[in-house]
Parts: sequence; structure tokens; C-alpha cells
Amino acid sequence: MKRFADRLREARVAVGMTQEQLGFALGITKSSVSAWENGRETPSFRMLPELRRHLGRSLDELVCGIASTDGRQIGDEALIYAAGEASPIARNEKERALLLRYRTLPAKRRTALLDLIRPTD
Repeated sequence: MKRFADRLREARVAVGMTQEQLGFALGITKSSVSAWENGRETPSFRMLPELRRHLGRSLDELVCGIASTDGRQIGDEALIYAAGEASPIARNEKERALLLRYRTLPAKRRTALLDLIRPTD
């Protein structure tokens, strides 16, 4: 079974974030994220909900390494399925990664990105 440090690193890489980006999102330093990923330190309990939110993984998966029975990580369904929808809103892993990365952006950056990709009239 993988260690928390390994699961954390894998989750961060899966959403396309650097240690520095994750640290910025959490309001901590890159060296703190590095220490967590190398197993020298562990995040405080108050950081866990933020890690879950920014990495798009459930705490069961991040902390305990518990996966769902169908092979998907617990919490993935909430990330690729819209609330109350039966079909996925992400068609493949690349779209899922893009969606997860978009959800980790601060509100101002999301708005700027949407303005950038908005079709011109």
C-alpha cells in the first residue's frame, strides 16, 4: 500500500499542479508541500479539507488509500459528474484533468481564462 506522501504527490501531479502552485493555493510554502511529499512532515488536520478541494480527491483516498470497488477513486464521481446528472461531464482523462485544474484556480483567474477563450462575435 502506498504511503500518504506518495498518494499526495500522485494527486498533485494528476491535477497538473507544481508544489509551488499547491503551496500557494493552500497559503503555505513550497518547502512544506515538499516535506509532506517526502514523508518528513504531515499536514495539519485543518489542511485536509483544502487538500481534498484542490486535489479533487476524497480524504478516504488521500489519507487512507481507500479506493471504490469499481476501480475509481472515491470522490472522482463528484468531480466528473455534474450534480444530479447521469452522464459524465468530462469525456476522457485529458478533459477531467483540465476540469480539475480549472477548479483549483482562484475565482479571478477562472474569470480571466473564460474571458480569454470566449468566442468573439
